Order: sequence, then structure tokens, then C-alpha cells
Amino acid sequence: MSADEFEQNVFKQVFINIVDSTYTDKRIYTRIPTKAEENDPKFIAERDSIKKDTLDLIVAVDRRFGAVEKLNTKKFIFKDFKELPNVENYTNWTEKYKKFIGVMSFSYITFDKAKENGSLEVSYRCGVNCGLGYKVYLKKINAKWKVVKIEDTWIS
Repeated sequence: MSADEFEQNVFKQVFINIVDSTYTDKRIYTRIPTKAEENDPKFIAERDSIKKDTLDLIVAVDRRFGAVEKLNTKKFIFKDFKELPNVENYTNWTEKYKKFIGVMSFSYITFDKAKENGSLEVSYRCGVNCGLGYKVYLKKINAKWKVVKIEDTWIS
């Protein structure tokens, strides 16, 4: 197995867990309430409704690891980020997909010599000056790759 194939295989094993552990819902994260909205029942009901709306969330993925669409789940529908032009705050994504929650990018996975441990950088972007970064640590446990630690690395 080539190094690229090995990395692809590991990525497929941990991808959903990484997304589920690091995504932030753009619909909530970018909607900061005003003082008047903080206790407004309508705003609270809308926010709570979005928080409960956890199926079929659209995540655009910078396509470095092949066709992520094949990894869709009930919770996440993955789209190739190149599907739509890159515009400020991803307004075209929000207009096309009501449940668009952001863009995720993944670095190459760095492995130790024994290929028992690895790490990668993950970024979540929700617009201009809006995003979060993570360092994700992986370990091979009982012949399967697992996420063992996630560190916050940056916020914008």
C-alpha cells in the first residue's frame, strides 16, 4: 500500500468522528444576539430550534481526501467546496443550502515511524474572520484508527 493510500485509509476511518467533534454550526455561531434578543422568546425559540435541527447538515469540504460525499451520514451531508464559487461569508452556500453549517479543511496526516500514531490540522470556516482551528491526534488501537485528543489551536 502506498503512503497516499495508507493516509486515505486512515482518514476514512476517523473522518466522521473528527467532523462531529470539531464542527460548529454557522447558523448559531455567527448569530450573536443583541441585548434586546438575549431574552426575547422568539429569538430563543429560533436558536433552540436550530440547535435541535441536527440531521442533514451541509458541510463543504476542501477536497484533499477524495470523494467525501461517499461518507455522508444521517447527520452530515458533505459537499465539494469547489461546487460553488468562493464568496465572502459563503452567502451562496447559505442561499443554496438552508442547513449549510460551514467549510472544513484538513491537512496531511503526519505519522510516527511505526505508523501507530498520527496528527493533523483541521480548520472550520464560517466566513470572513470567522473560524476555528484544531490539532487532532490519532492512535491505532486494536488495528483501528481512533481520535485520542483534540486541541483548540486558533479562533478568528
